[in-house]
Amino acid sequence: MKSLNSTSLGIILLVIGLAIGAGIGYLASPHQGGSVTNTQTTAQNSTIEIPIGIEVSLSGSLQGYGPLYRTAAQLAESDVNNYFSQIGSNYRVKLYFEDDKSTPDGALSAAQTLAARGIKILFTYTSSATSAVMQFASQNDMIVISYASTAPQLAIPDNVFRLETPDTRQARAIADLMWYQGIRNVAIIYRGDDWGDGLFNATRQNFVSKGGNIVGSIRYDPNAKDYSAEVQNLANLVSSVQNKSSLAILALSFPGDFISIFNAAKNYPVLMSVRWYGSDGTVNDVQVRDVIGQDIVNSGVGYINVAYSVPYNELQDSFAARYQNLTGNRPSGATLALYDGIWAIALTAAQTGTTSGKVLTKAFPLFADHYFGLSGWLKFDENGDRKYGSYSYVELQRDSTGKVVWTVIGNFDPITGTVTLNS
Repeated sequence: MKSLNSTSLGIILLVIGLAIGAGIGYLASPHQGGSVTNTQTTAQNSTIEIPIGIEVSLSGSLQGYGPLYRTAAQLAESDVNNYFSQIGSNYRVKLYFEDDKSTPDGALSAAQTLAARGIKILFTYTSSATSAVMQFASQNDMIVISYASTAPQLAIPDNVFRLETPDTRQARAIADLMWYQGIRNVAIIYRGDDWGDGLFNATRQNFVSKGGNIVGSIRYDPNAKDYSAEVQNLANLVSSVQNKSSLAILALSFPGDFISIFNAAKNYPVLMSVRWYGSDGTVNDVQVRDVIGQDIVNSGVGYINVAYSVPYNELQDSFAARYQNLTGNRPSGATLALYDGIWAIALTAAQTGTTSGKVLTKAFPLFADHYFGLSGWLKFDENGDRKYGSYSYVELQRDSTGKVVWTVIGNFDPITGTVTLNS
């Protein structure tokens, strides 16, 4: 058995000590009110499985992200089980992955497949996916933990815990950045789903409250294959504004959508003459980088995206090195949050001795109040959304070798409302 790495050990020392000190529970018998799976190996030594379902996008418009999140989850599974083994516990986490196909229907189908296996702990990806499974999960005694859902309209008391802060804060980060860079007029093209609608409304409100003007907005169907009509309308909006030095386009899209939109937009010189902005829907995506990254950089449109980020702490070092070795990418804030979420819910299940969604929905936020991990303090607000978080500004640029890469160029502090960009 290999020794516990420094990342896991740091988390354990912080988590276990604080959780025990808080008195949130004891390590109950796995047979007391539990739905954990007990696989007998010997009379004295049994493996008590904590089954966790993880929805990832392995097909569809978000398929570039899916393998990255799967890798992070697998590292968490290995580290948690190393910990259980070294303390002599019979608990073991077992992850079950399902492709949500980047659609709400795919997410619901994945949840149904996992529920049929008796799984009560469900991790979801997007806001649309989370919204699609909420009722089903509630009816089937499941707790839902989303590692990337941020839609403001889902900020309600329910059986869902979101590991990122709601988009009311991202909207401010986007609006404040555009205002900081001299943008006073914005044309917005946005995805017509829970995430897109919520972020659009919140960003519009923030930008208008600063004195900005929305010259027009285009809501598109995420299931459409062709966006030529929407891009034509976008070109008409941009053409109608005389002073284009203060005009920008904000695209609130997912990677597959945005690639189609930008490829169509390249045919309109007027659209390539203004600055573009994006969001966490496309930030750090490998498809956007590899398929149209060169075109974006060559066009000079900028295209700064916003990413949920977490302050650096030394717990991140070991994980980041292992993750980058496996994926070639640095971990995002959502990646770190997913890793922490698996740790936290696994330890909560072990302490309560159950995977019942009803029980864990009560216990999980109490445990999270005393959990500090790779992504920092995992404290939830009254709606079950992460209470604290900040944002980074990320742009496609060429590195020293000429390769196009996603590059952090600044950050936004939601507490002070301060935009900071690298010189």
